[in-house]
Amino acid sequence: MTHSLHRQGAVEDLHEDFIMLFLLSRIKPRGTLETIRQIWEVLSRYEHHLVNFGTPNPNRDGGELHNLEQLKTSADSRMIMAVFKDRETLTNCLKEIKERNFGISLVISGLYKETEKTCAETGLSPHTVNLSLGIHGKVRRLPEENVLEIHTMCGHAMVSSRLILHMVEQIKKGRTTCEKAAKELSRMCDCGIFNTYRAEKILRRMTTM
Repeated sequence: MTHSLHRQGAVEDLHEDFIMLFLLSRIKPRGTLETIRQIWEVLSRYEHHLVNFGTPNPNRDGGELHNLEQLKTSADSRMIMAVFKDRETLTNCLKEIKERNFGISLVISGLYKETEKTCAETGLSPHTVNLSLGIHGKVRRLPEENVLEIHTMCGHAMVSSRLILHMVEQIKKGRTTCEKAAKELSRMCDCGIFNTYRAEKILRRMTTM
C-alpha cells in the first residue's frame, strides 16, 4: 500500500495517523459481497473514532464522498480503507477483525514502531513491511513543510498544494474555518485516506503563525 507510505510530519503528529486497508482478490469468490458488508459493520462500530474511510469508488453527486450506512449495505469494491487517529482504537479494531477471520489481506500503515506494537498486541506477524526512504532529488522545489504534510496525506497527490494555500488564505480572511477547510481538502482524496483531524491541526498552525 505505497500510496500511504510517504506521509510527512513530526513523529508526535504521526502518532495520530494510522490507516487500515483491506484488499480483495481480483477474482471475487462466492460470498465476497457478504464479507465486505461484515467488514463495514465492524468498522462502523468504531465510527466515532474513525477520521476518514472509503473505497476507490467515491460518490460524485455532491455531499459526502462516502456514506458509511450505504457502504454497509451496498459497497462492492476490492478495497476498503479507514483512517484512525489513535493506535489504541486501531488495535481494538484489528483484534476484532482477526477474531472474525475474514480471510482477506489486510495492511496497516503508520509509524513502524507503533504498528509493530499493534501487531504484537494482536498476536499477528507481518507478512511484509514497506518502509519509506524519504524524498530525493531537487527537494528545494517541494512545497513548504506544512503544505507538504497535508499534501502527502493523499497518496495519489490529488490534494493540490495551491488549493491548500488557497484554503489558508480563506481561513485568514475569515471566509471559512480550519475544520471546514480540512473537510473540503479531504474531498479531493478519492480513496478516503486523507486525515482530516491532522489537516485541521496543521491548518490551525499555519493560520496562527
